[in-house]
Amino acid sequence: MLTVYSEKQLLHHPPKEMVIGRFIDYRETPSRAETIIKAIRDRNVGDVVAPVDRGLAPILAVHTEKYVSYFQTAYEKWIEIGGNPDGVFPDTFAVRLSQIYQDISDGGAGGRPGFFSYDMTAIIAKDTYTAAYEAAQVATTGAEILASEKRRAVFALCRPPGHHSSEDLAGGYCFFNNAGIAAEHLIKHHGFGNVVILDIDYHHGNGTQAIFYKRRNPMYASIHGDPDYPYFWGRAEETGEGEGKGANVNVPLPIGTGDDEYLAALDALIANHIVPYGIQALVVSLGVDTFGGDPVGSFNLTSACFERIGERLARIGVPTLFVMEGGYAVSEIGTNVTNVLLAFERAAGSQ
Repeated sequence: MLTVYSEKQLLHHPPKEMVIGRFIDYRETPSRAETIIKAIRDRNVGDVVAPVDRGLAPILAVHTEKYVSYFQTAYEKWIEIGGNPDGVFPDTFAVRLSQIYQDISDGGAGGRPGFFSYDMTAIIAKDTYTAAYEAAQVATTGAEILASEKRRAVFALCRPPGHHSSEDLAGGYCFFNNAGIAAEHLIKHHGFGNVVILDIDYHHGNGTQAIFYKRRNPMYASIHGDPDYPYFWGRAEETGEGEGKGANVNVPLPIGTGDDEYLAALDALIANHIVPYGIQALVVSLGVDTFGGDPVGSFNLTSACFERIGERLARIGVPTLFVMEGGYAVSEIGTNVTNVLLAFERAAGSQ
């Protein structure tokens, strides 16, 4: 399986984040991507190529111009007002009440961070924009190769992750919605109907859901832990609106879910929703923070379970783009990711 990857993604490296009122070492570290790419090479998953830079157009197909403009200059303006050089930390959050819409998105550097983010984990450090921009190019290149070369599968090794970012909000370590950008590229530039974004990260991809909630194509489907971050989204009754009614499927599972329960839920989601949708292409938001012992997740999946997941995804039988999301047990992340990819390849080859 071909992997798309760029070392520029390692440039994002805030030193600290706040968790339950305490500053701790930032958990979305460059070592995550470094460990995965080493496992890709050590286990001979396939060739690794660099992304092609397609500029801002793929990003602006998903995110607003105001949000992108803010992100491009956020760190520089933060430093200008004497902000902490470790990164941009909002001190006020706009809850989007009608009376604050005015021109605050174009306002002072002190107010903008809280307008364009909803938590304190999406910390913009000196080179965060460069890394996130590169991750979006990795995702777009993966989608382009998948479609134009008619490949069975491609892995876009993106970092920072993306599924918590919406059209104009950063959060959950996420800045640009890489999976959403890739899906939109497949739809707009290659004419795919019935694309499914299947999110198997431990956390619900509230950003992806928000972007496509009123659209039929793509479908968004997620299996995730509940109750847990992002807390306010991801319930089963969130099924889409308007044209998108029925094209948003959430499968919340309880904390402590193990292999058998997870695989049964995945089987049911594929059989009852994804296959009947008439799927033509699959974008997998690949999070492995479902692994037992992950410091950010609370499921108990084994490394062997990730092989079973890969096999099931292959049996869907459509072009598949894997887009990297979460997974914070760094010592095991390479094994767990490559278990998915290698099992997918074996199962796809046997069809």
